[in-house]
Amino acid sequence: MKIRLLTEAAYNRIITLKETMSKKDRGYGVIPVKIQNITFAIPFRSNMAHKHGFKTVFHNGVWNGVDYSKAIIITEDDLQPKAFKLRSEAEYQKVKNNRDKIQRQFEKYVNDYVSQAKMGKLPNLQRFGYTTLINYHDELGL
Repeated sequence: MKIRLLTEAAYNRIITLKETMSKKDRGYGVIPVKIQNITFAIPFRSNMAHKHGFKTVFHNGVWNGVDYSKAIIITEDDLQPKAFKLRSEAEYQKVKNNRDKIQRQFEKYVNDYVSQAKMGKLPNLQRFGYTTLINYHDELGL
């Protein structure tokens, strides 16, 4: 399982998009996930205050996890070749052991977004209120 950081060029490109995580001095570890022919990078987050992702470990009173709502579309060249090391082995093992579940849940999240967008229901759904998928309507066929 690959956990990587984005290259600086990729990071500089995505911070201009709506709803992306954009703390320049903080490297976001990401999990690349392919759905059809589109590669997404799902970022790790240290304060998962919502349920639109996969929670990994409870740390300092908050959940860490993989945040589906902040996923971006990337190419393989957008990923640094060196692996990103998570803060804890427990978090890494939980992600590694649930790789297929993360893939299925994220795929469902994207498919639900696409179907709701096609029906014109997105403005009324809190689930997609802060999603980065709003930047990728062309890529998602919307």
